[in-house]
Order: sequence, then structure tokens, then C-alpha cells
Amino acid sequence: MSLWRRYTAARDPRAFGERFAWQMATLFAAMALYLVFGALLDGHGIALVATLITLPLTFGFRLRAAEQERRRGETMEDERDAWIRAQADRGFRLAASCWFVLLALLLSFETCRAALRANDDAIPALLLLGVILANGAGHATAAWLYRRDRQ
Repeated sequence: MSLWRRYTAARDPRAFGERFAWQMATLFAAMALYLVFGALLDGHGIALVATLITLPLTFGFRLRAAEQERRRGETMEDERDAWIRAQADRGFRLAASCWFVLLALLLSFETCRAALRANDDAIPALLLLGVILANGAGHATAAWLYRRDRQ
């Protein structure tokens, strides 16, 4: 780990879960923007493929971050962290459910279906965007709960 990272990590009062949740919420927001502008608005299939490749890598990001934290010797998780993760999972499920219900509702109207026919990547991109937004909502929930708990 670089000297700058060690210095900032030593001064950072946030727990591992909060730091990771903020980083992942930012990552998922950026992925959602990339997917919207690349696949939905411009119709480029490469944006859809790139997002499909990046999404599974996010699990590896957590493993890598947890391994770095273990090397620092900090406590990784306690009951508070388990409760916050459970609430974040609940936020993920709620956001995913709302997104897919809204998408099903929109696709029931002919005008929406006609607008989507112009772009071959629109429906896969909308499905993938729902997963990305739900992941972002879950991580944002965790980050918000950590911040609220710290104050």
C-alpha cells in the first residue's frame, strides 16, 4: 500500500464498512451514468458489454478491500456491521423491486415500447441499469447508516 493511502487510512475515523460503502456507491453511480449515456441514449452495445464485465468484478473489489483491512489489523465486523449490512440488503431488494415493477408498468404502454424499439440495447440496458441502481441504493443505505451511527 502506498504511503499516502496508509497515512489517510490511519487518520480516517470511518469504519471499513462505511469507507467501502461510499466507494461502491460512487462506483455504481458512475457505472449507471456510463450505461445511460452509452447504451440507452447513444445505442452503443460496447457500453452494455463493458458494464456486464465490470459488474461481477465488484465482488472482487470487496474481497480485496477486506484483505487490505485485515493486514492493517482492524476489527472487520461486529453486530452493528451485520445489522447495517442486513439493512443495506433490504434497501437493495426494495430498490430492485421498485425498479422492475416500474419497468413492467412502463412496458405495458405501447408508446414506451415503441420508443424502446429504436434502440436494440435499450431493454437489456434498462434491466442492467436496475441491478446497478439497486446495488448503488444498497451501498448508499449502508454508508448513510454508518454515518448516522457515528454521529
